[in-house]
Amino acid sequence: MKKNAKNTLVWAIIALIALTAAASAEVRVSGVIDRETRWKAEDGPFIIESDLLIVRRVNLTIAPGTRIIIKNADNGKGHPDQFDRADSSLISIRVLGSITSIGRRNNPITFEAETSGLVGYNWRGIILDGADAENSEIAFTEITGATTGITLQNTNILIRNNAIENCNIGIHAMNGGAPRIFNNMITTCFTAGIKVEKSNPQILNNIIAFNNNLGLWCDNSSKITFKYNCVFGNTDNNFLNCDPELGRLTRAVRGKDSTDIHGNIISDPVFIGSAAEAKAIEIDISLQTDSSRVRNTRLLSIPNLQFSSPRPPMEATIIGSENRQLSKKYSPCVEAGDPGGTFKNANGSRNTIGPSGGPDFMAR
Repeated sequence: MKKNAKNTLVWAIIALIALTAAASAEVRVSGVIDRETRWKAEDGPFIIESDLLIVRRVNLTIAPGTRIIIKNADNGKGHPDQFDRADSSLISIRVLGSITSIGRRNNPITFEAETSGLVGYNWRGIILDGADAENSEIAFTEITGATTGITLQNTNILIRNNAIENCNIGIHAMNGGAPRIFNNMITTCFTAGIKVEKSNPQILNNIIAFNNNLGLWCDNSSKITFKYNCVFGNTDNNFLNCDPELGRLTRAVRGKDSTDIHGNIISDPVFIGSAAEAKAIEIDISLQTDSSRVRNTRLLSIPNLQFSSPRPPMEATIIGSENRQLSKKYSPCVEAGDPGGTFKNANGSRNTIGPSGGPDFMAR
C-alpha cells in the first residue's frame, strides 16, 4: 500500500510539473523567417523581441486563438537590436512573402504591445510590403497599441473582420496596390482610422468611429472605393481630402437612417451597453433611462457621453470583445452593408457592417 501511495504521489508531482510548464509556455521570436512556419495557440504566447521579417515566397500561418506580444524595442542596453532602418526604436512585423492570420469570430488572434495604454505606441505594426495577396489574409484578428496597425504597400491583400484599436493610425494604404478592406472596426486611434496615399483600396462595410482626429484621410488623388461603411464620432473630421460626396447625406427613406450616395451611414453604430443604446431605449419606451442601463463603460470614456456605471457580465461577442457587439434592435449597421452575395452574413442575410458581418470564409 505504501509503495502504491508513493508511486501515486510521484505521478501527481510529475503531472503538476507538466501542467505548470504548459501554463507558462511561451515562444520568443525575432529576426528572419525564411521557411514555412506555423504558430499555434497552445504553443504560445509568442513574444516578439525585435524586428521580424517574413521573406519572399515564405508563409507564416497563425492559428485561431494565438496570442502575439510585442516587447518594447529597448533591449536594456540603450541600443535596440533592430534591422528595420525606417524605425530603429520600435519593433515591426514586415511581410515580404505571405501571412495567413485567420482567427474565428469567438476565437480571435491578438497582436498587442507588452505595455499598453492610450498614450504612446509601443510597436510599429504589421507592414505588408508587396506581400503575396493570393496566399495572405488577415481576418478575425485584434491589433492594438501600434504606431500603424496595418501598413499596406503595393499589395492587394484581403483585410477583413478585424478590430484595430488604440493605434496612431489604424490602416495605412500606400504606394500602389488595391487592398480589400472589408468588415473591420477601427476605433480609438489617434491620427486617423484609415489613411490612403497613392493607393486604390476597396473599403466596404467597416465601422470607423470614435477616433481622436480623423475617420478617413485621403490624399485627394487616389481612386478609392468607399461604400456601405459606418463613419461617426471622429473628433476633428469624419473625412479629410476625400471625395466631397462622401458623408453628404441624401434624403432618408422613411424609417431608415440617411446615407450618402455610396450607402455610407453617418450615424452612431450603437453598441450594446452604450449611451446611444440607452438613449434609444429611453425614446422607444418613453421612459427615462438612468445610468444603470449603461454597461459599456469603455465607450463612456469618449467625450460627450455622459453616463457612467459598472459593467455587468454580457453574452459572448463577435470577435472576443464585449465592446464590439452591435445592438440588434437599435444599430443602423445591422444588415446595412453591401447587399451583394459575396458579403452575405453567415446565415444568408444581408451583410452587417463591422466585424460581426460577412461570411466566415471569403475567397481571396
